[in-house]
This record gives sequence, structure tokens and C-alpha cells, in this order.
Amino acid sequence: MKSKMIVVLCIFLLAGTMFAGGEAIKKYPGVTVRTLVQGAPIHGPNGLYFGPDGNLYVAVSLTNEILKMDPNSGRILQRFGPERGVLSPDDLTFGLDGWLYFTAISYGEVRKINPFDPNSTAITIGTIFPGVNPITFHDDGRLYVALDFFGYAGLYQVDPSGTTDPSLVLGGPEIYNFNGFDFGPDGCLYGPIAFTGLIRVCVDDTPPAVEPLNFDIAPSAVKFDSQGRLYTNDGGRVLRFDYGDWLHGTELANVPFEIDNLAIDSHNRVYVSSFTEGCIVKLLPGRNYVALSPGGMVLPNGVAVLPRDGSDSVYVGDFWKLREFDGRTGKQLSEAFSSGFFMPGGLIPSGYIAPDGNNLIVSSSFLGSVQEWDPVNKQVLNSIADINMPTAAIRYKGDLIAGELMTGKLVRWNAGTSTWDFLVQLYEPSGMATDGMNLWVADHSLDMVFKIVDGAPIPVANRSLSGPTGLAYYPPDGSLLVVEADAGRLSKIEKNGSVTILAEGLQVLYSPGFVNGVAVGQPGAIYVSGFVTDVLYRIEIHP
Repeated sequence: MKSKMIVVLCIFLLAGTMFAGGEAIKKYPGVTVRTLVQGAPIHGPNGLYFGPDGNLYVAVSLTNEILKMDPNSGRILQRFGPERGVLSPDDLTFGLDGWLYFTAISYGEVRKINPFDPNSTAITIGTIFPGVNPITFHDDGRLYVALDFFGYAGLYQVDPSGTTDPSLVLGGPEIYNFNGFDFGPDGCLYGPIAFTGLIRVCVDDTPPAVEPLNFDIAPSAVKFDSQGRLYTNDGGRVLRFDYGDWLHGTELANVPFEIDNLAIDSHNRVYVSSFTEGCIVKLLPGRNYVALSPGGMVLPNGVAVLPRDGSDSVYVGDFWKLREFDGRTGKQLSEAFSSGFFMPGGLIPSGYIAPDGNNLIVSSSFLGSVQEWDPVNKQVLNSIADINMPTAAIRYKGDLIAGELMTGKLVRWNAGTSTWDFLVQLYEPSGMATDGMNLWVADHSLDMVFKIVDGAPIPVANRSLSGPTGLAYYPPDGSLLVVEADAGRLSKIEKNGSVTILAEGLQVLYSPGFVNGVAVGQPGAIYVSGFVTDVLYRIEIHP
């Protein structure tokens, strides 16, 4: 039995080493594998900042890495990951000393690394609370960070040397969700109350006061250029404001995705990142833009299929978005943004997905919820949050069944008492499947798939599996499909318990709370997600 991984703070963080790529796909006789959808090469970029070398540095919190990118070609020149002490970086900046400073959002830490020294490893210079997010330097070398999204509020000054502890500058509801900020020409701090409005904080005032500037926009970041002009966004609109006129901005572009942050180079050219679409774009004159790094899926996990116009609608939980693809062409048909992170009861498609009649059941271990989603009207029909990090949930004989990552329990929702009732104890339940009469559960740590019979788990495979996660019933022959995540393969468990390997070298790998999804469409097409390289496969078994 493998040791169960301890999940702390933010379960969504993935080990950076897992994204090294996989071997070539090995297909077995009678099996075809093709990439139906190829997602973004970056798993959701966050903060951006230009270094003294003229390159663009990109924080990628989801995969624990900072990228050094050529701002002209988009080529990734270097990666700084966990092996260099980079963990959950959300925002970043450079100091006058040439060091790169960043916030480790899930650890509540501020760290720094010398990116020009190959032997440099990031060190912690301050510890505050989980949610430490925006970071910037005053012109005189003072370093400031703030808390965002994790239920805390606070603006802090941090000693760049790490000699003294961070000191609270300002707290209170006025700066709750204070996001990517920058100092203006007047020495005051300008930034957004995330997706709500723009404020100014003059840190040298006693006490510092919060001044509302513009609450008619929904910004996520602020930057100033060399002429003292303020750049921000209103959703996907990129705006520039002349200093002092915070109500009449010039629209530079309107991009069709959610913006996380932006950066301005020495020539006042603007670059924008998208945490949901995984892209980085460079703005051009005339309200145009060009992709520096293309977008797409950023972390595909759960997969479910519903019929649509004689074909398959393949739904993929892509952490921030629920995406719908045509099962034949791979064309994206629709998407729904994960508003649940910012809005109670909103969609949170960051886990397992299962069909439920014409609707979908969506699990999120990230925020601990199970939801019913209407894909036609794009609305949450029901949301249940009182569960310990659900890895999967499905409908079985009219009941909602879920697996809890933190407790290892399989539980059933009791609508009468509004509680989850205990069904059976496992160790690390992952994928789930049913044919309507039977219930099967994969357990990643126990290396086995179980059939649940009278409250007892009964093994169904005649050998141990290699880290099973995604699970699906295969109607053509009554077998089970299972993603063996630790081995990078898709296998089939026959009715007699024998295990047949269908494909190897898939871009699948395990991370706590995420399931490499597998689902079956018509006529027997198999869809598998792989979040190593953000891919959706279509696999077919031919007689």
C-alpha cells in the first residue's frame, strides 16, 4: 500500500516535476488513439513582470513554476520549479538588487530567488497567511504585499532581506481582495479590489487611508508605464488612464478571455495573461493583439459525455471552466466560467464530472463541493458544500454518492437530514462508475477497483493496478475502463477480472484531488483527459 499523501492548504497545487512529459503512445492491436483537443502549453499564467534582462517572467501557481519567456517569440527559455524552491507563485516582481521576489499564495510566504545564479534556490523572507498575492516595490526599495481570495485582508510591508518579520500596514474590509497593484508617480499604491473596483492607498499617510477611484470597472491588476499612465482591465477590456483621470479610460483592446495580470516593457508595450485560458497576449496598435503563448485547456480532469445532434458532447472540467467539445472534431462548442471561486453557489468545475440525465454532476475537491449543473441553461441547480474534498460524485439508484479524499470514505447524500451518510471506508477513492445496478469505485492508494456490495468493497481486478483514478462503465461488453495514472495508461477490466492494456504513454499522472477523467460516448468512443500536457484523447476499440 502506498502512503497516503498529506494535502495541506491548497489541494490544487501540482508537483512541478510531473510536467516533464511522457513517452510516446503505445497502442495495442485493435485500438486507435488520437489527440482530439490540445490545450494551452502553459497551465494558467498568473503574474507577469519584465526582468532586467528584458525577458518576461511568468508565475504559474497551478504548476509551481516561474517561466522565463522570450517576449518576442513566446519561447520558454527557462523554468524555475520546486527543485529551485518555487512553490505556488502567484505574483512576482524584481528588486533593485536583481533578485526575483514572488508570493507563494498557498503557503502564505514571500520568497526570493536570484534567477541569474544557477545555484540559487528560493528562500523565504516573510510568512504571513495563505492568500498572500500581489507584490510590488516602492521606488525607494520598500516591498509590499497583500492578502487576496483566502478570506483574509491585509496590506503588509516585507523586509527584502528577511531579517525582520512582515509588518501590517493596513487591514479591514476596504482592502478585502486587494489584488495586483503598483505604485504610481505620487508614491501611492494603486490596485483593484478584485473584479469590483479601483482604489488608492497612500502608505506614507498616518494612518494610510483607502480612497475609492473607480467602481464602474471590474479590474484584476494595475500597472504604470514610464509616462505615469495607469493600465488596468475591466473584465477582458484593457484600459489606459491618464494620471489623475480615473473615470475616462482609453480602451486598448478587448480580449475574449478572463485577465489575471499584465506587464509593461521598457517601450510601454503591454502584455496580458489569462489564468482561465492559459494564454499570454501582446497588445498591438489599433485595439489588436497577438498571442505570445496560445490558450486552451489549462488543467483538464473530469470528463462526461451527453448526446448532442447525433454526436457526442464531451464535457471537460478544466479547473476554471467547464468546456464542451464536439466528440468527432474536437471543436469547442461552449464554455462556462468557474464563478464559484468568487461567487457562492457558482460553478466550480475543478474535479470529476458525471452525467445525470440531461444534466451533469460536478465535483470540486478544490473548494469542497458537489453540484448539479444544467448545461443547456448554464446554471447550478443544486450545490452541496458540506463535504471533505470530494474526488468524485455520481448518481446511483437515485442517490448522490461521493468519495472524500481527506477521510477516505464513500458517502451518500441524505436530502432529508441534509447530511452525508457513511457507506464504506476506503483509503483514497478516486474515480466512480455505475451501470445503473452496480457501483464501482477506484482507489488510487490501494491500487484496486472495488465493487460495493452490501457496504463492503469487493476487488474486481485479478491484479493490482498502477494508481487507478478515472473509471467508466463500457456498455459494448460490460467491462470497466480505468485510467492507471501512475503508469500513464488506459486499461480495461473484463467481467472475469482480467486486465487488458489498451494504450500506454498517455499524458496522465496523479495529483491529490484531481482525476484523469474517462468517459464513453457513441458508439463506444472513449474520451480520456490528461493534465500533464492539457490534452483530451479519443480512443476507439475496433473488432
